Amino acid sequence: MPSKKRRSVYTKGELNRLIDGLLHPLFDVNPAFRLVDSILHGLVERNPPETAMKFLRYNLPWIIGELSEKKG
Repeated sequence: MPSKKRRSVYTKGELNRLIDGLLHPLFDVNPAFRLVDSILHGLVERNPPETAMKFLRYNLPWIIGELSEKKG
């Protein structure tokens, strides 16, 4: 008997929107949620180099700003 390809309940886009909706409001509560957000998006996308670049693109300006505030 041929096996059926199991389809996900959610598309990648839907999963990414769920992650964003859940975690983005928490970024100001605890910066660690930014890392959790990136890890979960990476699990959905299954493309580590792209995930790393997106993490830097979206979080590096915030990280630099935080370091500048603490230093100055």
